Amino acid sequence: MKTLTCWLVLPIALGLVSLSVGAAVAETIELSPDFAGLETTTGTSGGAIDTGNCGYISNTPNHQLILSEDFDYLRVAVTDAEGLTLLVRGSDSEFCAPRDPQQSGYWPKGTYEIFVGDRARAGHPYTLSISTTP
Repeated sequence: MKTLTCWLVLPIALGLVSLSVGAAVAETIELSPDFAGLETTTGTSGGAIDTGNCGYISNTPNHQLILSEDFDYLRVAVTDAEGLTLLVRGSDSEFCAPRDPQQSGYWPKGTYEIFVGDRARAGHPYTLSISTTP
């Protein structure tokens, strides 16, 4: 009976370990108004969750943007592949850019989840740029 229990518990434990190892963690980007004016990073788009209008995204954000103060102007844009989308979730709002993956204008202080989606459900490399100039 002990052998049977071991053979039942072992595959379950290994499955749980592989799930936790594969969980994605968002890259955190912290900005204050005196930052250099341009921040860039890279990643891979897409995921298994179909958002409809904003394509396929992962279950966790690709990036977390933390703004220590209000920004009169900030531009967040994604480039490098066709079919990319941008989904930004703030504490009280959500913005989807399904065709031109960028958002610009006034950004209040706070924490934002940034998802880089893909309309074709494929994973493509991308560059995310954040700037204070249009």
